[in-house]
Parts: sequence; structure tokens; C-alpha cells
Amino acid sequence: MENLLLEWLSINGLLLFTIGIFASIIGVMFGAAGFVLLPALLLVGIPIHATVAVSKFATGVSSLSTVLVLIFKKEIQLKQMLPLMFVAGLGGISGAFFATRLSEQTMNTVACIVLIAMFFVVIKSNKTVLVSEQHEEPQSMGQRKTLYTSFFIGIYDGGFGPGSGLLNITYFLKKQFSYVKAAEMTRFVMFASCISAFFFYFFYGIVNWGIAIPVTVGSIVGSHIGLKIVPYLKGKWVQALLPVIFLLLIVQVVSDMLF
Repeated sequence: MENLLLEWLSINGLLLFTIGIFASIIGVMFGAAGFVLLPALLLVGIPIHATVAVSKFATGVSSLSTVLVLIFKKEIQLKQMLPLMFVAGLGGISGAFFATRLSEQTMNTVACIVLIAMFFVVIKSNKTVLVSEQHEEPQSMGQRKTLYTSFFIGIYDGGFGPGSGLLNITYFLKKQFSYVKAAEMTRFVMFASCISAFFFYFFYGIVNWGIAIPVTVGSIVGSHIGLKIVPYLKGKWVQALLPVIFLLLIVQVVSDMLF
């Protein structure tokens, strides 16, 4: 325990704490915490399986902290979200299971393919999807379709994750929720998929608490900062930020594959 405390209070611990803050702010605002967290952790030399496990723990706990605030303020009805959270949790466990069946080399290959594809999607994406400010009353959601969507996004989130929050936000936007409401609902779904995946990784024995705790504490701080910023969001700069993050991660993954 003393060694862990020293590790948390070290320069490396401060760096991980800062990474957690920045990633969580981006996660709340744009559903893209993984775009920051995964490349940052990979760039400091953490293996990809351990990186995914830490990412799930940090995102899950930070999502829980915002979920509790939203429930307390009655911004979101928990009863409304429970079915989505349940299937997202099943998806998260399934994704984690598939990920642990793959070698680090295969994970890196899959990561590279997914990120290259998403890189071009981000470049071509409509900017208004990320910063929509519609305020219409939400349409009645097709329950079965919504559950299937949450399950499959949960699988991707549990196994790898970058962009899963953005996928959830985009889906809720298409159901005519405002951007603020879509971002808030995404925190509930992300909590379920991330925590369920994390427990699988934990029992699989690939969680490094020396890394997980400072990142998670930073993520909790960042999530609340992000919630304060979302109502004032006008940020088109994300269109420039995300491609840069993609490129850094792609370079790192290719480097790991070759060297």
C-alpha cells in the first residue's frame, strides 16, 4: 500500500491524473474520452489490454459520479435508463470477453483498422452532429431497436471503446433529444458498459491500480468540469482535435506492431 501511495503521488501519478481530467472533459462534452485516454496511456508505454482495463474503470467511475448528480437533480429518470443500462452492461461484458481472447498484436491490428476507419469518418462528418443545439421534445424511441443499439455499442465499448460515447450521443440526437440531454443520457449507458467490462478485466487479472487510481480521480474531476461546460458548448474545434488524436494513436499502434 505504501508503494502504491508513493506511485500515486509521483510525477507519473500527476501525469496520469492530468490525463484523466482532460480525457473526461472531452468524454462528457463530445463522447470521446477514449480518443484522449487510450492514445495518452499508450504513448506513456502502457500495454493495450491494461490500457483498456484502466480506461473502463476510469470512465465507469467518473460516469457514476455524474449519474448520481443527474439523478439527485432529477435531470434524468433512472427508471427510463435502466433497460438501456442493462443491455449496455451485457454488451460491455461480451466485449471484454472477446478482447481477452485476442493477443496484444491482434488487438493492435484491430485498433489500427478501427481508428483509421474512424479517422476518415471524423474528417467527413457533419460538424452539426457534434454540436447540435436542437431543443425539440424527444420522439418515442423504438424500444427494441434502441436496446439492440445499446447492446452492440456496449460490445465495442467493453472490448476497445474509442468513440463509443460519441456513438451513443449521435444515436440520442437522432431520436430528437437535445445535445445536453443526449450527453447526460450517454453517461448512464457508459457507466453500465464500462463498469461491467471492468469487472471482467479485474477478475481476469489485468488491472494495474497504480495506473487506475490517479486516472480515475482525474476522470471524476474532469467529468464534473465537463458537465458545467456542456450547456455553453459551441466548440467546433473538436473537428481539428479528434483527427490529431487519431493520428497519434495510429502512429503509436503501428509502432508497437512493427517494433
